[in-house]
Amino acid sequence: MDETKGGIWHIGVDEAGYGPNLGPLVQVGVAIRVASEPPLPIPKELISWWDVLGNAVTKDKRKANKKILVDDSKEVFSAARPLEGLERLENALFMVGITPMGQNLWRSLAPFWIEPANEALEPWHDPLLPFPFQKKSTDRVDQLSVWERELAENGLGPIHVRVRMVFPRAFNKTVEDSQSKATVLTDGVGRFLQWGLDLAAPGEGVFAVVDKLGGRDRYGAWLGSVLGGWVAPGEESLAKSDYRVIQTEKELRVCFESKADQNHLPVAIASMIAKYLRERSMYAFNAWWQTKVVGLVGTAGYPQDAKRFLKEVDFARQNLGIPMEVLWRQR
Repeated sequence: MDETKGGIWHIGVDEAGYGPNLGPLVQVGVAIRVASEPPLPIPKELISWWDVLGNAVTKDKRKANKKILVDDSKEVFSAARPLEGLERLENALFMVGITPMGQNLWRSLAPFWIEPANEALEPWHDPLLPFPFQKKSTDRVDQLSVWERELAENGLGPIHVRVRMVFPRAFNKTVEDSQSKATVLTDGVGRFLQWGLDLAAPGEGVFAVVDKLGGRDRYGAWLGSVLGGWVAPGEESLAKSDYRVIQTEKELRVCFESKADQNHLPVAIASMIAKYLRERSMYAFNAWWQTKVVGLVGTAGYPQDAKRFLKEVDFARQNLGIPMEVLWRQR
């Protein structure tokens, strides 16, 4: 679909892995362009994506065999049924145009980094991690075809995506330098918002939605320091905080909203991609350590179980000469 002036870019930003002590933090931005002629003002509310694209996507798990399940990643993936959950999460990569290059996940992601990952810092990084995780079934191919048709028929697209992965060493350095864990998140969000502005041509609008960051309700001063321009606050409440960032030729409306991944489809897709990449990273992480420690039970990396895991691998870690800061996130 040709890009024409007067459109609106809808940006969704989300993350997976902020709370754990092990493994990477993954942040993802998804941008979908809505064509509009003549130019329209940035809407007060995002379009109801699940209604507009109802032939292709659903939140109802009972319909997941007929349509693509798109929701908060916690609703899509269950540790009790990981293979099914990973396949459903993986659909989000195909939805935004990430396709297999040499059947290798990291190679396939190479064009989409907003900040290149330095996996060499992690001995457990598997450069040959396969993608797709499972062969695409006929039903899956059909569902993705319906998605592409629905986008075209509703004037939606192109879609762009960017990925940021922060591994423990970089995570720890940012926290140490800033004395704030939240800075790891806000650094990434700032880059995604600037990316959204860079996508837009003069005259196009940008509407970004981000999940609330660290329980804050006020973001105006931070937005001004990151993006420049004039920042006009709107509602600033527990539910959401929204702003207009006005630059010389472009304008961004950004909303920091609680449970954004449940209410806005671009955020939900970002959530699913982030969760998928986090899960695949942890799969490689656990597999590597299980070759070093007999009988080791894998971990998702969250604090309580992470302490158990660290205790069980610590003797091997020391013998292998792996610095603690490469393995363990301090906050």
